[in-house]
Amino acid sequence: MAVRRGQFEMNCPSATGEVISRETIQPVIQTVVYTGVTRAEYTIGVSGCNKRALYVVICPDNGSGSCFAGGSRTVVQ
Repeated sequence: MAVRRGQFEMNCPSATGEVISRETIQPVIQTVVYTGVTRAEYTIGVSGCNKRALYVVICPDNGSGSCFAGGSRTVVQ
C-alpha cells in the first residue's frame, strides 16, 4: 500500500519500500471494556528516483486486509 502510494506521488514506478518500525495499537477503551479491533501500525520508508518519503500504514489485525496508507509529516524529497 505505501509503496504504491510512494510510486505514484514520486512519479517513480521503480520505487521500493522498507519497514522502519511496527507497533500494535490496542482498541479504544470505553468504560472498562475494549471495543474495536487491534491494529498494526507500520512506518514504511519508500525511496526511488532520487526521492524518498515516509508513510504510516494501519492494518486491522483481524485479517480483513483493509489497510490504510497515510502520509507522514515528511514531504517527498
